Amino acid sequence: MENIKLGNRYKIIKQVGLGGMAKVYKAEDTVLKRIVAIKVLKDQFSEDDEFLRKFNNEAQSAAKLSDINIVNVYDIGQDIINGKNIYYIVMEFIEGITLKSYIDEKKILSNEEIENFSIQIASALNAAHSNGIIHRDIKPQNILMASDNKLKVTDFGIARVSSNATITYTNSILGTVHYISPEQAKGKFVDEKSDLYSLGVVMYEMATGKVPFDADNSVGIAIMHIQDEPVEPKKINPNLDEKLNSIIIKLLSKKPSDRFQNSLELIKALKDKNYNGESNFTSPTETIKIEKIKEENPKKNVYINNKNTEKRKEQIKKINSLKRKRIIKKSLFFTGIVILFIFFVHTVYSFFSPYKDGIPIPAVVDIDEDDAIEILKNAGFNPIVKKYEENETVSEGKVIKQAPKAKTKGKKGDLVELTVSKGKKVTVPDLVGMSKDDAEKSLEKVGLNIGKVTFKYSEKVEDGYIIDQDPQPGIQLDISSYVNIVVSTTEDESSENNTIVPDLYNLNEGDAVKTIEGANLTVGSINYEYSDTIEQGNVISQSIVAGTPVEEWTTINIVISNGINEEENIQSSNVNTIFSLDMPNSESVIITIREIRSNGSIGQVFHDQVHYRSEANENNKLEIPISAPDGTLVEVLYDGNKIGEYTVH
Repeated sequence: MENIKLGNRYKIIKQVGLGGMAKVYKAEDTVLKRIVAIKVLKDQFSEDDEFLRKFNNEAQSAAKLSDINIVNVYDIGQDIINGKNIYYIVMEFIEGITLKSYIDEKKILSNEEIENFSIQIASALNAAHSNGIIHRDIKPQNILMASDNKLKVTDFGIARVSSNATITYTNSILGTVHYISPEQAKGKFVDEKSDLYSLGVVMYEMATGKVPFDADNSVGIAIMHIQDEPVEPKKINPNLDEKLNSIIIKLLSKKPSDRFQNSLELIKALKDKNYNGESNFTSPTETIKIEKIKEENPKKNVYINNKNTEKRKEQIKKINSLKRKRIIKKSLFFTGIVILFIFFVHTVYSFFSPYKDGIPIPAVVDIDEDDAIEILKNAGFNPIVKKYEENETVSEGKVIKQAPKAKTKGKKGDLVELTVSKGKKVTVPDLVGMSKDDAEKSLEKVGLNIGKVTFKYSEKVEDGYIIDQDPQPGIQLDISSYVNIVVSTTEDESSENNTIVPDLYNLNEGDAVKTIEGANLTVGSINYEYSDTIEQGNVISQSIVAGTPVEEWTTINIVISNGINEEENIQSSNVNTIFSLDMPNSESVIITIREIRSNGSIGQVFHDQVHYRSEANENNKLEIPISAPDGTLVEVLYDGNKIGEYTVH
């Protein structure tokens, strides 16, 4: 995509990264004259309308975050390049490396670096959690390091969509599974403490050079997160500070309630030189600070004699033994079914899995060639492209088939042959001189579509007929690609230097100014008004209707949205109503109730918090009171998943 300009503004310079969802490019913002990073969604996501809707909402939420340790999101856009829809996010460009690269290079970080980096990451999480955003994919690959060792966390809000669309138990996402929390591995409710667990894994890796749990496949790693205890990091790195060791183990607690409860609590511990929080590891030689303990007979009290060291050690051993027995009994009582199920799955997987004697080959059919090769290499295989062949149903560049097939047992280094689609090429017909309707029919016959339609004055071509097209006739395109057309329009023939007023509606201010100047027009007054439907910073109206032929350098005035008038909303006639919602079959749920504006965008959030089963009434209902203007259309979400739309009355 080098040298392509997205949105008539962002000039692509070069590709600098590749992720599970997108390719990352370094680009120039030609309006603000600055270097930016652009994430371009991969083809498989740009064709999923539901994914795109969620992606847009989440990206808008992430764009509202402002913190020194978070990569800023500047813009979200869409364009058509060579007949393909391109969806992209414009972000702050960080000149540096990922924290993952830094760890791989240094292996084990110093205590000072671990503390410093952990505070920066926790600060970013605090900013996000304070705005109701859970990252869900904290890992060193998502943490960028500038030249001054300043860390910037990226992909806030985006991971929430990614987790629904791409996180499945396949070898292609081993990098993500290494950092997920136990509740995430079980597919249960996650909150800010899940992000803190993932940060604990990152800290463990900084301290030891390795992740706490590893296996040949993602299912094995997930099970380890759920049921195994990690090796204490200080046993791997004896130089690790005792404080950091305790913090890491606390963060890696299986139960969310045993971790730090929020990022601020974690930051306070990291900054406290005297912090000596208890870890989940018990040792027969650890110090017991109480003066009185109970033995197996709960009615009998035993007092520790500080002068008798041997007796004290013996009592400590008995206490620790009792603790372990009680923990086991309590766990079996409350989670017996879950534990039995986990052991059953683990046993079946270990002894009856077809992958017992080999590594499962990941499924890469219908995945981009470059991504497929990377997935297979990461899984330990040796991929090669055997041939390219034409295919009407699989897009160009995607894998048609693989040999051996997915899930076949293999060994590291085994060859995996790929057949990649050349797509179905069709010839672009000559549309010049046709009406728009006739051009559309002509394109349909060969399997192409009408793309962007623009209007331009022409003395030679009758009004309403095509005077130019892109791509030009005779060019070979993939089937279902788009062809942009330019249609003639009437205007005052006495004027030789005319241009067509472009459509500025809903463009951001910078793009609107650039578009006006690009059409050889003059930017006039720019006024600002409140709007309930147009996002702040975007064009509400323009002084001359789009499509109108005018003389070059005619002045165009625009009105920009100031967003919603919050004071006016507060003073408006609000209705107090109660939503009676079913409590789902889980211990807790995040319930969000938010406005849907007339243009489909998300407006005010009336309710967004965690509710627990204990709050439900005898009918298993949660009563949620809100105050909103009469007639407001709202949507209700459980854990980010929409369950319905309602009008407030």
